[in-house]
Amino acid sequence: MLTATGAGACTLPANAASLMAAAGTAINDARENAGRKALRRDARLDQAAQRHACWMSTTGRFTHSGEGDTRPSQRIAATGYKARLTSENIAKGQRTADEVISDWMASKGHRENILRQTVVDYGVGVALLSGRPVWVVIFASHQ
Repeated sequence: MLTATGAGACTLPANAASLMAAAGTAINDARENAGRKALRRDARLDQAAQRHACWMSTTGRFTHSGEGDTRPSQRIAATGYKARLTSENIAKGQRTADEVISDWMASKGHRENILRQTVVDYGVGVALLSGRPVWVVIFASHQ
């Protein structure tokens, strides 16, 4: 297990980096299968996603409202990414990237976020909440 720092220390899965990379691959595979362009992974969006995953991990809360009642757009802006469009998918309990993306693709709103044509970038975060992964993926487009 690894520990992340930032908005507060949290426990990460030992394979956190590979889980995050695999989530990006699965997102872009789903987009390709739907005739959409691939998204670029952005380090600032990774930062916002990871901070929120850690916040949920350390507080035990599972919500789109973050530290200080922040919304995803506020957490993204705090990284310096100037977004005109943002969305966020969260999930908990899925052990693999394929499992979490499959669950999101089976949910209308989450699927729309993944396949939205107007987003160009994404970021991923994962931490452990009660010993199980909690996932955050942020989608955005620049202003």
